[in-house]
Amino acid sequence: MPRMPDRMHAITSALQDLEQVMRSLVNEHAEMREQLHGIARRAGQFLDRRGGAARSSARRDGAPRKRGRAFKFTDDQAADFRRQVEGGTSAVAMARELKVSLPTMYNTLKRAGWRGGRGRGRGRPARAARARDGAPRKRGRAFKFTEEQASEFRKQIEGGKSAASLAKELKVSLPTMYNTLKRAGWKGRKRA
Repeated sequence: MPRMPDRMHAITSALQDLEQVMRSLVNEHAEMREQLHGIARRAGQFLDRRGGAARSSARRDGAPRKRGRAFKFTDDQAADFRRQVEGGTSAVAMARELKVSLPTMYNTLKRAGWRGGRGRGRGRPARAARARDGAPRKRGRAFKFTEEQASEFRKQIEGGKSAASLAKELKVSLPTMYNTLKRAGWKGRKRA
């Protein structure tokens, strides 16, 4: 049987060696970190003396720099286009004339302070416009029953007939029957 104390001594000495290596790595790491902080401080001082980073994101007047492609039209041209559009020329016609896309024309006009066609009509009525008699237009599918039929159904229901039996008799769904009755002014059965 091998002797145990010799094995334990070997493991203990290996662990001590590992601990020394780890301590030296930690010390090296701390030294490198200090060196990097020193380099960063010197670089910051250097850039401050030069007036900031080489590629600053702000212009001299403090406004952010424009990103992307340069504007197609100058500010004076944009102001002139705005006057024309506010005078009655359509932005679509101007875009065609200048051979630019409509988004480019709108962006140019917005840059000149144009707010769009707010406050004035667009030349066509709103989609959900009222009918000529002043009543709201009905949307969706046409009614299955006339007003007279609906009022007759209401009388039958108020007389004691059930909505389900009336719907079955007329071969319509129960929701259709309830909607027809509501259109005739029926409020539903009064609960006791």
